[in-house]
Amino acid sequence: MRSSLDQIVRYLCCPDDKSPLDSRTDTLTCSQSGRSYPLLGDGIASLLPREPAVPAANQEYALAYKQQFHRAFETGDESMAWGIRETSPPAWIRKRERQRRAVFSVLNESAQPLHELVLCDVSAGPGDYTLGYARHFKWVLHCDLSVDSLQYALRRCRQMGIGNVFFLRVDYFALPFCRSLDRILCLDSLARGKDHEQAVLRQIQGALDPDGRAIVDFHHWWHNPLRRLGLLPQNFGQNRSYTRRQSETLLRESGIKKWKLIRFYQEFEPTEPRHKRLALVLPATRLMYEIESYPSAGDKSENEIRSGRLAG
Repeated sequence: MRSSLDQIVRYLCCPDDKSPLDSRTDTLTCSQSGRSYPLLGDGIASLLPREPAVPAANQEYALAYKQQFHRAFETGDESMAWGIRETSPPAWIRKRERQRRAVFSVLNESAQPLHELVLCDVSAGPGDYTLGYARHFKWVLHCDLSVDSLQYALRRCRQMGIGNVFFLRVDYFALPFCRSLDRILCLDSLARGKDHEQAVLRQIQGALDPDGRAIVDFHHWWHNPLRRLGLLPQNFGQNRSYTRRQSETLLRESGIKKWKLIRFYQEFEPTEPRHKRLALVLPATRLMYEIESYPSAGDKSENEIRSGRLAG
């Protein structure tokens, strides 16, 4: 993994102070504080901040998140991640595949060739998106806090013979990226409450390069209003769902200026002729948004950034 990390270190930064990282023998080191970030096992780099930065609004989630943050990494752990194919029913797998195709169709609209771009999933889980899209991109950064998810996805990556995916243990409230990423995904994760969602969205916005884009999604409140109102059994726990107005208020209050709404239907393919009419009358399962970066005054031009990366 050593030589490979040298190729991507320019996209990384210290999660605490956003300073550049230096790539050394067996660690990444912050150029400002000197803090070292170790390589875990044989393929995962740990880029966690000094302390977890989780918002405290959702106490149950905050407790679970801090437990995961402080969990020790154990080499050779064969634990299974949440949401993996091996333990999912066929109907669920079909729905996930449908969303994977929908997300890729948005990514594939890029004016830039995908093979020149770096894709990052900040809550990558078992790797359905990162491993599924890897062959289309230059580099793919598979990020997660969960030790189980990272080790499962790494095993799966090796079984598939993929060589351009890098596994990073990160806290998505303190991402180790600063205006450096071309494409970011954050899917099935913005469901913990306003403080959580806004904290993650601000981190994503700060990680995008001046010409970057991100794809995020929200569970749609109107997809199953009877459950939301308590008239049917609640199967969503403390997770949150949002109307379009609420989700776009979250985007706006997080400093995001431009976005495009994509309505995603998990139950069917809306592009099929027999389903087009259904898509006109049924509420979407997810409200998916493609977010544009908002360049700041100090950002370099796209050509300056590209030439710098290619030169490296």
